[in-house]
Amino acid sequence: MTGPKKGSRGRAPKRNTAQGRGGVTRDTVKPARERTTSRGSEVETTGSGKAGSRTGPSRTSGGRTTPGERRSGAAKTSTNPARRGPGERAVGERSAGGRGADSGGERKEGAAGRTFKPAPGRKPPPKLGRKPLPELKRVQLDAPPPDTVFLDRDGERLTFPDSNLKRAAAALLSEKKKAWRYRPFPFPLFTDSGNETAFHFDFYVYDYEDSVIRLLLVVPFESREVWDKVGRFKRQYPMYDYELWTPEKLARLSGPRGRLEF
Repeated sequence: MTGPKKGSRGRAPKRNTAQGRGGVTRDTVKPARERTTSRGSEVETTGSGKAGSRTGPSRTSGGRTTPGERRSGAAKTSTNPARRGPGERAVGERSAGGRGADSGGERKEGAAGRTFKPAPGRKPPPKLGRKPLPELKRVQLDAPPPDTVFLDRDGERLTFPDSNLKRAAAALLSEKKKAWRYRPFPFPLFTDSGNETAFHFDFYVYDYEDSVIRLLLVVPFESREVWDKVGRFKRQYPMYDYELWTPEKLARLSGPRGRLEF
């Protein structure tokens, strides 16, 4: 088939060719050469006897520059101001006589006349020290005398001369008429490395069917070691209920509104 393609309306396909001013491309322009005559400089296209465009005489005297020099100077001054260095100015600014200096001969930088100084480095944020933990108000318990004898569930006589907390806990359990024993058996705990250790609670509270209903651990204060062991016990023996009795909790349970939850 001959003729243009359907839908093209007889137009030639477009080319991705760089175009100059007026739609001139490299394919349509022939190389030109310049020759100098008595009337000035003339531009003549190659292969034709006719002269092309005439340019005026090139005058270099008197401070005037040729058109080619003006174009090269404009290309130099067209540098993006954002890409200049801190103390760098354009070529036209350097060549200006009074623009870069004030009446006293001092150079000015920037629009406001202030010297450009790079911003100082950002200071790191101040380091905040660890706040000390608030001191707990130590509770003075009214513990029984060191030679006080307590009877457990089996009628065994026990004394705790070295621990005020254990005497206060035993007195509270006896006052509330709870069946308790002091460390009757240990719980084997397995560490992360596979080793087995024995873990004791202090008081084991029983019901009427001789079943353990509550495990009590009496400690002067809570610590990471205590919670580590208690956490392992909770993961390995989730069927048991336990409590940690500190001096603060003993003072609260021993008060007039104190009530055991078992």
